[in-house]
Parts: sequence; C-alpha cells; structure tokens
Amino acid sequence: MNAGKAEIRQKIVVIGHGYTSRLGIIRSLGQEGCEITVLVQTFHSRIGRWLRFDGGTPIDCCSKYVSRVLWCPAESESEMLRILLERCKDPQQKPVLIPDSDFAVAVVDRHAAELAPYFLFPHCRQKPGAVEALMDKSLQKELAREAGLSVADAQVVPAVPETILPEGIVYPCFTKPLETIRGGKTFHRCDDEAALRRALGEIADKGGTQVLVERYVPIAKEYALVGCADGAGDVCIPAVIAFTEAGQRHFGIARTGTVLPPDSFSTLLSRFADFVRQTGFSGLFDIDFYESDGVLYFNELNLRFGGSGYAVTKAGVNLPAMYVRTVTGQAVSALPRAVSHPMTFVNERMCIDDWSFYYLTETESRDRIAAADIRFVDDPDDP
Repeated sequence: MNAGKAEIRQKIVVIGHGYTSRLGIIRSLGQEGCEITVLVQTFHSRIGRWLRFDGGTPIDCCSKYVSRVLWCPAESESEMLRILLERCKDPQQKPVLIPDSDFAVAVVDRHAAELAPYFLFPHCRQKPGAVEALMDKSLQKELAREAGLSVADAQVVPAVPETILPEGIVYPCFTKPLETIRGGKTFHRCDDEAALRRALGEIADKGGTQVLVERYVPIAKEYALVGCADGAGDVCIPAVIAFTEAGQRHFGIARTGTVLPPDSFSTLLSRFADFVRQTGFSGLFDIDFYESDGVLYFNELNLRFGGSGYAVTKAGVNLPAMYVRTVTGQAVSALPRAVSHPMTFVNERMCIDDWSFYYLTETESRDRIAAADIRFVDDPDDP
C-alpha cells in the first residue's frame, strides 16, 4: 500500500484456520505492499498433538508475502487476545486486523474496547458486541426482508432434542445453528420429526443453543458475493459468484464457479447493498443466496471475506485493499469497483480433498484445475 515509498508499510494481521481463504487475503494485500502477519488458528490432531507439529507450516504461510507466522489454539479466546496485545501491537501505526473465521470475528468484536487503542478492525457503528449480535440468522432474515429481499420462512427452536416443537413446522425442513460459532456449520435436511430431533441433538453436541428451522426450498443454483462496506453508507459489491460445483468434503464451499459482472444483477445487488448499509457494518463481508423456482432467496451474511473472495481479486477488484485503504484514511477512488467480464475459477483444495475422499477421480480433479481461468493456490508469481 505504501510500497516503494519511505513510509512504513501498513501492517496487517490475518486471523483464521482455512488456508485457501487466508491465502487470498494475504496475496490481495501483499501485492499492495503490506507487511503481513498470519495468526493461525490450529487444532489438535486425533493423537492430541497440535497440527503445527503434525503438518508443518500451512501452505498459505509459505507465501512470499508473509513476514511472520504466529500460532493460537483454534478456540482459545484468551490466548488469541493475549497474542494480539503482546505480539502484534506496533508503536508507529495501528495494524489492521482481518479475522477470517466466525470465531475470530467474535473475539475481536467482544474485545473491541481493549483492542481499539492499538488496532483497526471490522465493527458495527463502533459498538462492541454489535458484530457478533449480527451473526444471529433470525435477525439477518428480518433485516433482509426489510431490504426487500426474498427469505424462506423459519422459526427458532432450542437445540434440545426433547423440546416441545412449535406449531407450523412443515416437513421437509432445513436446520442450521442460529450462530455458526455455536454449533458450527451443522446443516440438515429433515424429512420428519424424528430427523429434526436428531439434528437438534447433533447441533447441541457441537455447542449450539438455538437452531433456525427453515422451510425447505429446493435449490436450483447457488450464488455468493463479497463486498466492502465503510460503515458510513458506501457499500461496494463488485461481482456475483455463481457456484458451478460445490465441494463434497466441505459443506457450502464452491469447488468451481464463475465470477460474473454485476450488470445483470443490478436491482438485486442494490437491495443487498441496502441490507448491509442498514447494519452499519464496516469491513469485508460475504453473502450467500440461492435460486429456487425463479426466485432469488437470501441465505446468510458472513461478516468476513468469503471463501471464494480471491476470485474477485483475480478478476480485477481488490476488496481487501479497498478495506485497508478505507480504515487507514487513504483514497479508494482510483480502485476498480466492478468486474468487467466473466471468469471461471477453481478451488484446488476442494478438488484435492474431494479426490482424497473418492468424490472425484484424479483425472476429474486435474481437469477442473486445468480448465479454470483463476486458481486459488497455484500462482507463478507466488510459488
């Protein structure tokens, strides 16, 4: 961002546990001249050892743009906060925090008052706790309706298998945790009451307390979009991401897709921009929506950069750079704000994992990687 100048390079701390999404942020900002620290949320392996020792350095941390790698237990709030305050502060500038997991988003938001003197980070109207509150899917649906978006009917049910179920649930139905930081990405289609109660139990076992029970809508096509909001009214949504294939090993992540210019979705994107604008959110975001019987339905808002977001950077619109320039008071008017032509992409990790678990043959995996205009991992400029 200040590359080639005498000024100190802008420092960035990327926090997350998935390497392809982190890598997209790292490259987007590394190409802008930022100095990048990666705080890796790492898990225990089956034999109880930290994966940093079992698997070595994550692929994204081998990028030429990474200056430093730090490690944190994946769900230790106190340790994440300690590392940020003890090892990531800088006396000459406020580093920008970019949380890339729901848990990291929530930790930064909960401790906004402690972090604000030293860092810049996503927020909703500068109110600690407001970003985490916005993760509530029932609140998101209410705001989406107010913005004129189509939303499937849903009810909130306690994550208790023995609970008295409310009237009006129609089967089949679809269940998801009200907040993915409590219950994870545990989604189920339930064809009867017994299946619904099993789903409630599974979500409860993973820490969920409330479950959104949604009218099942058959999905013809899935879409996502990534964007940047400044919290003061400017919302940039430069493209629509159409999923061609979803990963089979990892739920809800595109294996292949196409980045589309926003022109043909202009009315819908205007409503999505209004939806984000009314939240007062400042930061990078990702919205999932889908088509059913010719109607486009809002699904959910993620208050972080989306897993397919790097495809938009490669298609010409660098949203992470736009966000960092915004929060550091630099001009963003010269940055492109819309993708100009369609480009196909592939997430190699999804192909490799699906091949490893027999969802794809090796030839099918290689063919998908070879055919795409954009690849998320392979890059001759950052080998």
